[in-house]
Amino acid sequence: MPIIAILGGGIAGLTAALRLRAGGADAVVFEAAAEPGGALRSKRTGGFLVEYGPNTLRARTPLLHEVIAAVGLEDEVVEARAAARHRYVVRGGVPVPLPASPPGLLRSDVLSWRGRLRLLAEPFVGRGDEDETVAAFVRRRLGREALAYGADPFVAGIFAGDPGQLSMRHAFPALVELEQKHGSLLKGLVRQGRSRESGSPAAPGIFSFRDGLQQLPVAMAHVLGDAVSLSAPVTALRREGGGWRVEVDGVRTAARFDAAVSTLPLHALSRLELPFDAGPLADVVYAPVAVVALGFRRADVAHPLDGFGVLVPAAEADYRILGAIFSSTLFPGRAPDDHVLLTVLAGGMRHPDLAALPADVLADLTLDDLRRLLGVTGAPAFIHHYAWRHGIPQYTPGYDAVLRHLGALEAAHPGLYFAGNYRDGVSVPDAMASGEAAAQRLRDALSGEEPG
Repeated sequence: MPIIAILGGGIAGLTAALRLRAGGADAVVFEAAAEPGGALRSKRTGGFLVEYGPNTLRARTPLLHEVIAAVGLEDEVVEARAAARHRYVVRGGVPVPLPASPPGLLRSDVLSWRGRLRLLAEPFVGRGDEDETVAAFVRRRLGREALAYGADPFVAGIFAGDPGQLSMRHAFPALVELEQKHGSLLKGLVRQGRSRESGSPAAPGIFSFRDGLQQLPVAMAHVLGDAVSLSAPVTALRREGGGWRVEVDGVRTAARFDAAVSTLPLHALSRLELPFDAGPLADVVYAPVAVVALGFRRADVAHPLDGFGVLVPAAEADYRILGAIFSSTLFPGRAPDDHVLLTVLAGGMRHPDLAALPADVLADLTLDDLRRLLGVTGAPAFIHHYAWRHGIPQYTPGYDAVLRHLGALEAAHPGLYFAGNYRDGVSVPDAMASGEAAAQRLRDALSGEEPG
């Protein structure tokens, strides 16, 4: 039975370990933190349930539900409330409802009449450069206003990023494919909608778990049992004979491994002794993000909070936060009775300095924005703060060099594989798919099959 070292006990590493175990390999996971999950961290305190990282899941492929079933969490799934369909974006200092469909933009107050007229020209716009930024792509196809009040806050919500610094092809490949296939985003989105209405499966819904998203990696680690080593920071990975040797906290492990799967964030590689040059991997930028969770008495918030949350465009320069998730609206059990929970995101590529502010200073800044945006009065009943110094990897123009280097390292070092949210998408399901793909490549190599 081959023995595989998995570096990192986040969702990608745990997925790879489960898939390898199911295929007959012995996978050992090394995680630096005292608990599994990486960015998936949930904490219940004082009747409030806070998510430090991702807040929701949406399954676009069977993998996520397969893993949920395999670890026995099916009865713990909590579907989002119907109000989660509604989203707000700030325009002129006021949260404005986003339309539920692209045609709805033509009637929405999110755009001025000039901005709506510009949308009508979208089907007649030509193609752009091969590796456009998100800003250049949206400006070309939809206009400056759609960029300012559509793409910009959307990018801040997903990547904590700047649309002028992200590659459209790598950050949003599905939209690039729509342009290539239909010659128009609006035509493509309308046809997709008709296809769903005519009988194809609807988009899966948003969900979480009763005790937050960290329930998933905790359950995965429980199934893996002693194969998961916590508080075990990897400090070196060395080639030894025909296999690999791992050092944990400066001490060599007794076992020599047949292969190694690194799911560590790329910024962490610089702290390890490695048998290869990290090259462009070390240059990948991670957006810093601070999470401020605030609980209020329901009577102290004027806004109905009837939605997923509110996003703040960079154009609304009077505000400093990136947005706020209406956590207690999304799912039951997130706040005590007669209270609400707001999860605010700050920092990102827009204001990276804010993510490093002391908790009390950032809380005051956040409260000022919430008072003006949502009509918050009175003091919060609950405040919790967490900062990610390296939050979300940024898929900048030229990101092909990063992906090529990862592939070249795997080719030059048989038995070495990479997986994580820096490879094929930043969402939780994307990271899981990356872990599964690495496990499959490894199994193919062990069986002598060509990767498919």
